[in-house]
Amino acid sequence: MKTKTLSIILLIFCFYFTINAQDYTKLEKIQLKDKSDYEKNESLVLECSNYILNSQFDVLDKDLNHTQSQLFIIKWMGGTPDYSFDIDERIGKATRSSSSLLGVYLAASVKYVLENKSKVSDKNEVKFNSILVFLNYCEDVSKNAKLNTELKKMIKAKHDNTLREYLKL
Repeated sequence: MKTKTLSIILLIFCFYFTINAQDYTKLEKIQLKDKSDYEKNESLVLECSNYILNSQFDVLDKDLNHTQSQLFIIKWMGGTPDYSFDIDERIGKATRSSSSLLGVYLAASVKYVLENKSKVSDKNEVKFNSILVFLNYCEDVSKNAKLNTELKKMIKAKHDNTLREYLKL
């Protein structure tokens, strides 16, 4: 009887995780040609951003789903006519040590822009708040992000309420 109960529990467990598993391997087949393609895929891009921002840092460059999510975000960011994104010198320094850090920053930027569409006209606000989302990810100990010197300085400035000055915004 115990074996039957254990088997049922294992079956339910496997079924649950199979249903909830993310599969982003088909993202590369999505065509983004005109404005309507970018608009209709905004929710998918946001889903990819949340997927990255909810993941541990050490799996970002080792898992195909994360890689495909990051590539789709980059593809969407590079072509969307509705939003513009830039990476300044500070973010360049903060993400230089890891392409995964850059992927997290891009996900943070997309998340902020798509969740705050009414505020995207002020580029400094977009940059500042994207960086806040990025830093929140980086300082979350459960994410295990590798912090370089620039990230540590940015996090300190955030906690000292001097981040805007540090970023020269």
